[in-house]
Amino acid sequence: MAISRCNQMGARLILGLSLLITTYMALIPLPSLVQESINDKLGHVLLFIFLGFLAHASWGNRPFNWKHALFLFTYGAMLECLQYFSPSRYFSWLDMVANGMGILIYWLIAFFLLQGISSPAPPPKT
Repeated sequence: MAISRCNQMGARLILGLSLLITTYMALIPLPSLVQESINDKLGHVLLFIFLGFLAHASWGNRPFNWKHALFLFTYGAMLECLQYFSPSRYFSWLDMVANGMGILIYWLIAFFLLQGISSPAPPPKT
């Protein structure tokens, strides 16, 4: 995925802000009704697809790889561990699975869709 240096810097800024906002939102107390729904898991998946895109765009001169995925998964695990110590929050293995699914989905999108878009088609044989 070819991205200009200026756009990479913008993506890094947005990634940093997104991580700060996500951390804040993950640690503020919420009613238990919000925490126990399928929409919460869907939110985790969508969030980590978005964070995967931002991580990929922040270093657009290289493909999305295991280092990006490990960073994002470690960040998600850190959030879950911090929620254990936060009032009205708790550690959830299902949230970890949803985070991992979001990362995996973005990895598949980046590999199959973006790779095909960014690589030029081979010249026709004559």
